[in-house]
Amino acid sequence: MNEPARRAAEMSAAFSARYGNAPQLWTRAPGRVDLMGSHTDYNHGFILSMTIDRDTWVAARPRQDRTVSALSLDLGAETNFSLDAIAPDPEQHWANYVRGMASVLCDAGYPLRGFDALIHTTVPVSAGLSSSAALEMAVGRMFEAVGGFTIDAVELAVLGQRAENHFVGVACGILDQYTSAVGKAGCALLLDARTITSSDAPIADGITVVICDTRTKRELAGSEYGVRRAQCEQGAAYFARRYPDVTHLRDVSFERFEAHAAELPDAVARRCRYILEENARVPALAAALTAGDHIAIHQLTAASFAGARDLYEITIPEMEIMLKTMLAAPGCIAARQAGAGFGGCMAAFVIKERIEPFVDFVANTYTSGAGIEPRIYPVQPSPGASRFTPPAA
Repeated sequence: MNEPARRAAEMSAAFSARYGNAPQLWTRAPGRVDLMGSHTDYNHGFILSMTIDRDTWVAARPRQDRTVSALSLDLGAETNFSLDAIAPDPEQHWANYVRGMASVLCDAGYPLRGFDALIHTTVPVSAGLSSSAALEMAVGRMFEAVGGFTIDAVELAVLGQRAENHFVGVACGILDQYTSAVGKAGCALLLDARTITSSDAPIADGITVVICDTRTKRELAGSEYGVRRAQCEQGAAYFARRYPDVTHLRDVSFERFEAHAAELPDAVARRCRYILEENARVPALAAALTAGDHIAIHQLTAASFAGARDLYEITIPEMEIMLKTMLAAPGCIAARQAGAGFGGCMAAFVIKERIEPFVDFVANTYTSGAGIEPRIYPVQPSPGASRFTPPAA
């Protein structure tokens, strides 16, 4: 039995054991990795993002009432709520992504129905690969399937961001939900966070993205994310007072920044400089990946990590060890941070034929250097959130 069929069989059996019958509907949504553009999304900038072939599945069966019951197979935990009284679950953080999607869809006027659901994910949690967005998008598609309505992928992403911002209480940008909802097989997405549009960014044959999880707890990611965002907003507000066309850092030219950088608090100036530089690297990397330009890919990713370390200050020692390890591994073209930083996953661009020796080298060398056994995932871009029919055993 292949892996998708085994997974479907395990979920079907668990669903039947809990709810007494087989699931009728299935949805899925992928995780994602950012290839360039760390923290540029909430500055209305550009991001080069890619779905991965690790995803969240939801199996469900409609109910005759307005109750939603959702069981996480991974956590062995369950949440139950009425669509007529949607409130946060104070005990189970994961449940609020399910409840939050119900809340924003109700507020948007969509006709929701109750259902029993089983959730399973292969997206690593707390690793910077958007496991929460994958859950939101898969649940959103399930509400659509059960309710019998149709929702545009971009609107679904916007609602997912709204759920996370206002219901869960995480001040995220649109990157994670958009990529999970809109992503395509075979290519990355060059996303414009201001217009919430994207263009396809093919990756040259022979280059594979390999995710290397440092397996460090991202304890600072949440609080420091808010600090970085506030510093960027402070910088944007400074320029907006002087230039009426500025609303976000995306609108600030290098010339304007250099003219006023000394007038900003040092930390704010460094954060702004990083965002301006990172934003310019995004389309440059998209072009380099499509062209298969190994030298440009290496230079751009090296500059991105240096900026993340020195200007945005979102790296930790284990990330430094992982970067050095990845760059020394056989077949590595380039490597950089992924996600919000402060640990979690990193991304390498590897020559396809050298993946196996790359993985072996990184696993052994990082374990020796950091004292932590990493998880390493060669990944391919996969389709965005959708209904699907599970493979038969």
